[in-house]
Amino acid sequence: MADSDNLRTKVKEDVIRIMAETLEISPEEITSDLAFNTDLPFDSLQLYEFVIDVEETYNIRLPDELLDQVKTVDDMIDIVMKLTKKA
Repeated sequence: MADSDNLRTKVKEDVIRIMAETLEISPEEITSDLAFNTDLPFDSLQLYEFVIDVEETYNIRLPDELLDQVKTVDDMIDIVMKLTKKA
């Protein structure tokens, strides 16, 4: 169980770091309950860059049908965790 917790912590740190870099904001401004559509100021190009960076960081593919289900930062972390375990 500890490995899973460690992986989740790492994924969360990476997702928030990539998000902060993409949005040019401080990682401290990003919490796992923020909503993509309302709380995070992504434009379409930034969102695309963010997804590509996450895919490259974890060597995974984030299919559109899964991305459509992402509402919060936590949802993105969950999906990355799920896909990373399959890889």
